[in-house]
Amino acid sequence: MPVAELLWHLLGNWSGTEEQQASPFAPAARTRAMMTFKQDLAGTAVVQDYRQVRDDGAELSAHGVLLADPEAPAGLLWWLFDTTAQVPPVARGTWDAGRLALVRTTVRGSAHHLFALEGEQLAYAVDLELTGQPRTPFLRGRYARVSGH
Repeated sequence: MPVAELLWHLLGNWSGTEEQQASPFAPAARTRAMMTFKQDLAGTAVVQDYRQVRDDGAELSAHGVLLADPEAPAGLLWWLFDTTAQVPPVARGTWDAGRLALVRTTVRGSAHHLFALEGEQLAYAVDLELTGQPRTPFLRGRYARVSGH
């Protein structure tokens, strides 16, 4: 099944708020965020645009690409390029029953991303599992659909 068809209900524009915990990468913050998921490359890819604005005015922008994983029939691959200018390692995951679960692993540890559809609402959670440390919540966001499917 083409990725855009698989993620059909995720496609569209989303806007909401996030709570971010302090981490080695950023201080704790409350943010506003906007996300767009749209099909591209004749439906074989879904691209994501993300913009986060912190209460102090600092911004983070990102561009994601989701493709089918040729090594896993139900799997997805996700690259998320952001304004920190780090080359992103691929995250691997699956879509099941309105939930997109992805894990990205580096030498520093793992980031567990979960996008969960709840009607016209989208929840986004990121947990960090840094090397040698327990898994901890990093980001929790709730978004309303602005437009789209």
